[in-house]
Amino acid sequence: MPLHDGTCASTGDFNSRAGRLALEYRLETPFRNQWGLGAIGADRAYAHVNLLKGENAGAGAGVTIGFIDSGIDTAHGMFAGKTVNEVFLGNTPNERGTKFSHGTAVASVAAGIRDHSIPNGPQGVAWDADIAMFAIPVGTPDDTYNPVSLADSTSVNTSWASRFNRILAWRNGLKRVDILNLSIGFEGIIDDYGETGLRANFADAIAAMAQAGAAEKAIFVWAAGNAHGKQCDPSVMTGNCVGGGTVDAVSVDLLPGLATRITELRGHTVAVVALGRDRRIADFSNRCGIAADYCIAAPGEDVNVAYFGPHPDTSAPIRGIGRSSGTSLAAPMVAGGLAIMKQLFRDQLSNTELVTRLLETADNTGLYSNRAVYGRGKLDLAAATHPVGVLGVPVAATQVANANQAGSNLRATRLSLGAPFGGALARSVGDIEIMALDDLGAPFWYRLGDFVAAANGPPMDARVRGFLAGGTREVSEWRGVSAQETSTETGGGHLSLAEGGMMATFKGRAGLSASVFGTNREHDAAGATLGWRPEGSPLGLRLGWVAEDETILGGEGRGAFGSLAADTAFLRLEGDVKLGAWRLGGGAEWGSVRPRAQGGLIEEVSPISTSAFALHARAALTDADTVRFSLSQPLRVEDGRASLTLPSARTKLGRVVHMSMASPLAPGERQIDLAATWERPLAEGRLRLGVVWSRHPGHSDSAKPRLTFLAGWRRKF
Repeated sequence: MPLHDGTCASTGDFNSRAGRLALEYRLETPFRNQWGLGAIGADRAYAHVNLLKGENAGAGAGVTIGFIDSGIDTAHGMFAGKTVNEVFLGNTPNERGTKFSHGTAVASVAAGIRDHSIPNGPQGVAWDADIAMFAIPVGTPDDTYNPVSLADSTSVNTSWASRFNRILAWRNGLKRVDILNLSIGFEGIIDDYGETGLRANFADAIAAMAQAGAAEKAIFVWAAGNAHGKQCDPSVMTGNCVGGGTVDAVSVDLLPGLATRITELRGHTVAVVALGRDRRIADFSNRCGIAADYCIAAPGEDVNVAYFGPHPDTSAPIRGIGRSSGTSLAAPMVAGGLAIMKQLFRDQLSNTELVTRLLETADNTGLYSNRAVYGRGKLDLAAATHPVGVLGVPVAATQVANANQAGSNLRATRLSLGAPFGGALARSVGDIEIMALDDLGAPFWYRLGDFVAAANGPPMDARVRGFLAGGTREVSEWRGVSAQETSTETGGGHLSLAEGGMMATFKGRAGLSASVFGTNREHDAAGATLGWRPEGSPLGLRLGWVAEDETILGGEGRGAFGSLAADTAFLRLEGDVKLGAWRLGGGAEWGSVRPRAQGGLIEEVSPISTSAFALHARAALTDADTVRFSLSQPLRVEDGRASLTLPSARTKLGRVVHMSMASPLAPGERQIDLAATWERPLAEGRLRLGVVWSRHPGHSDSAKPRLTFLAGWRRKF
């Protein structure tokens, strides 16, 4: 993965670094002062944000969390330096600290700052998110549970519709409320209310929450209710008033459960039940029940909160840290988590997709598999901010690509460039990002250069084989046709593409010869040559053709790079002459490549021109000792360009955005090899010693000169 500092980490290294950062967060005092943060994997989520967005990136930065609640004490130290907007709806008065500020406590759980010196002070889940508080009058529930009657809800319907419409229309510059926390509601378990009655009595409020026609629907995060075990009157509440007068809250309350009855509220509504310190359902919390599909569990017992209210002894207003319990404190855990997710995915997932991801990545193992109690499971921000399933690269640029369509497996994606290319392409794409999508359509970005490997000169095994063989080795001859093994010697040209294969050569009259060759390996290459060199002539010509089925000049693509192939035509001019004790010779090649790229990130490759040359001198020092010197340039790309179409982003509608780029293929430098070889007979074979000095190995302008020593003994059988 590309990290914020421009470096890149493998998946294993990324996870290791995330683990170390997460540990640092867990050891910090504000984190330890909020036990629920560890329970939901917030430490891992913070680490993911830091690695991908920057070490100073605050959790939830750039996202505004809205709250419908009693109001907020903007002067509290938990909100120091934070962007806090407060809107008073209706005739709601500003809180003076004469009673407990419920809204202050709730907002601190979601977005309270972490850099403070408040004794026992915790941090919010998304400590760097902005706050928009919409203050309304909030009552205190009676000791006895009293379900609301729909018949008496006409005024409630109108007032709530007005509130929702105003909040959804609110703007502060370019900022709007994408996540709305509602730690309030009416008493009454959703099981006792049907769709018909709800639509008849809450039509306006439902329409406002449904946000029909909105380009982006705000997410409603509801506290599920604290009804379980409360006193109830069996004559008023039938069905769920059990044991002589206590509520069996088998499902969430009325408003958080609306999505169960009202289809247009699904996808952007979440109900949150509370977990206790033992990480089991809290005794007071409603269960998810029939709202299980839209319900999740989060810590809500003994939660440290920002306190603004009366001193317990003097009743004078004070600010400090308190401890509270309720699904009202579980809901902002989820709201803060959604803000982190929105930030991490660069705001490219729609809000409904964020909800889907939140629910799909919840921990539903063990006791959390009980859907009737925990719904989709326990909030797991570590999983929500990490790739889910197999990452795929959407390479289809010529059609509309949906984020949920399968792409080429990122793990299998690799472009191994052949030695003739040097590092030009790898350098051009080094810092370019490509986007991959996980199984839930979430985008993750990677540095393309980490999937492109430039060859660092000829492979050592090929150099050794060429050193020992000294050219092509004749195996047999039949009726004028000789069979030979092709091999790569220093300064190898286009036939090096078929290195390790077999060549059959027919020699005719007037110095004409014809050869065919092929390989039997993972990536086959085949071709033919036509040569002309009259007997006694110091010069010769050769025309050749090489066909590669799955490579271009030895370069191989896998995964998102699609399939590669090429046909290469080349001309070779060669000659040698005897000058005293020395035989001088050389050869030069020029080639033209017609590459083909299909089904991958490489949209098109232009025709490529290539070259290679070698000069050599050989002499017998004694009857037994022979020396050879050579100056050569291995096969090199001289000209050519590759056009790539890369997935760079996705829209909230699921369309993949591609960017185009072109890269030169000719390397910046030219590899030159200076070699010396000495050989003599030894024990019915031949001993050979050699040294090769390479300048700019791999045609790389950054590679240091390389000195290679070679030694071998060869015997024919």
